[in-house]
Amino acid sequence: MESEGEWSALVESLAEALVPALSVKLRRAHYERILSIRAPSVKLIYLHLVKTQPQTFVAMRRALGLGRMTVDRALKDLLGRGYISQDDRYLYWIEDVE
Repeated sequence: MESEGEWSALVESLAEALVPALSVKLRRAHYERILSIRAPSVKLIYLHLVKTQPQTFVAMRRALGLGRMTVDRALKDLLGRGYISQDDRYLYWIEDVE
């Protein structure tokens, strides 16, 4: 039992050390994606999804106050780049970054 507690403490300390480093890498990867996007509306939708995923088309339109065509074009752009995906319930998600 005692060794199980030691392993648990070791895993916890490793996780505490890894989380900040992984968080920095994840933010950097999203930042690089944002730099590759030119249109401000596409950047806005990407950032919105990073913070609030998953989202529906209508929820994004309402939250961001954008028109239907603007959101549609932005989502098609992001889907084409492979930055987001849509599941079978029509929810949009950010694809994993490397």
